[in-house]
Amino acid sequence: MADKNIEPAYLSVGDAAGRLSVSEVTIRRAIRSGALAHVRIGRAVRIAVADLDAYATARREGGEAR
Repeated sequence: MADKNIEPAYLSVGDAAGRLSVSEVTIRRAIRSGALAHVRIGRAVRIAVADLDAYATARREGGEAR
């Protein structure tokens, strides 16, 4: 049985959008522009949690990373 407390390594576009509290369109735009790395498995798009965190950190306002 899978442990529900373990965070997945990859997120769907919807899950990534929910994690950042943005729309799926925003995530898809970031992917299309090359700002957010992703993998495509068949027709499914997945985003590594580490890549999503790096994307968010790079866009943080008022911090060192920008």
